[in-house]
Amino acid sequence: MDFTNPDTNISYLDLKEGDKVAVFGSGVGGHSLAACRALNNSGVVHAIDVRKDMLEKLTTEARANSCSIIKTVHANIEEEGKTHIPDYGLQAVIIPNTLFSYEDHVGILKEASRIIIPTGKILVVDWKDSFGGMGPQPEHLITEEKAIAFAKTAGLKVLERFDAGAQHYGLVLGKDI
Repeated sequence: MDFTNPDTNISYLDLKEGDKVAVFGSGVGGHSLAACRALNNSGVVHAIDVRKDMLEKLTTEARANSCSIIKTVHANIEEEGKTHIPDYGLQAVIIPNTLFSYEDHVGILKEASRIIIPTGKILVVDWKDSFGGMGPQPEHLITEEKAIAFAKTAGLKVLERFDAGAQHYGLVLGKDI
C-alpha cells in the first residue's frame, strides 16, 4: 500500500523560501521536515504537538537532517491563542493525520485560520478509513465530508481536493473572504 507522502502533500501549498509555516500535531516530524525541505531551510516551521516526547524526537530528527528552521512548540491546538503565534503571522498551516485525535475540530481549524495571512492556506491530510485498525478507530474517523463541514463552520473554503495516498485524503483550505 502507498502511504501518504509528506513532500507531495506539501507541494500543494506552493511554499516559497522564507515563508512561515506551522504543523499542527507534528508528531516525529514527517511533514515538518518536508516543509523545511520545501522552504530550502529558510523561513520558519513551527512544529506544534501536545506530546513532549514527540517534540524531543523531532528535535533529534531535525538536527540529523540539518534542518535549523524547525521550532518545536508544546501546545494544545484546540484552544484559541495557545499556539502563541500572532494573528496573520504565517503563510500556511499543515494538519497531518491530526483531526481524528482531537475533539474540537472546528476549534483547531479556527486557530489555523487565525494565524494565517488572508491569502494563506491550510493543508489537511487525514485518514479515509480505519483500514482494519491501521488508521484511527472507526468512531474517531474524520471523513473528508466531515472535514469540509468543519472547515465551513470555521469560516474556511475548499481551494483544492487531492488524493494523498491509498489511505488518505487531502484538502487545501483558505479563508472564505
